[in-house]
Amino acid sequence: MTTLMIAFFGFWGGVARLYGTYLLPSPWSTLTINLLGAFLLPLWSEFLGPRLAKNRRWLVLGVGTGFFGAFTTFSSFCLDFVKLIMADRVSSALIYLSISIIGGVLVAWLGATSAQRLTMKEMRF
Repeated sequence: MTTLMIAFFGFWGGVARLYGTYLLPSPWSTLTINLLGAFLLPLWSEFLGPRLAKNRRWLVLGVGTGFFGAFTTFSSFCLDFVKLIMADRVSSALIYLSISIIGGVLVAWLGATSAQRLTMKEMRF
């Protein structure tokens, strides 16, 4: 069941990513999608998923691994970086790289911290 759910939600994550690329030109669509996914994955995995899916671990993993795994992508990030370098847009490439790495870590931390605070707030009530 878990593998099937990962495949099912992976399909929808890929579809969401495709439509997300229509909103902004590359590489900025990749950056935005990856930062959004980096924030939402820990929020889903640590707070929303366990509460909404209750004892359905397959659903938590399906959305986390499947949807967010397909929604965000390391390969597009790398390709966009290389394309900027090859187009001799080195400063844009370095800004893109810095925002992707530092921003990704920061928004993942923010998502995990938000999940932790929401859990603590929930425990008080």
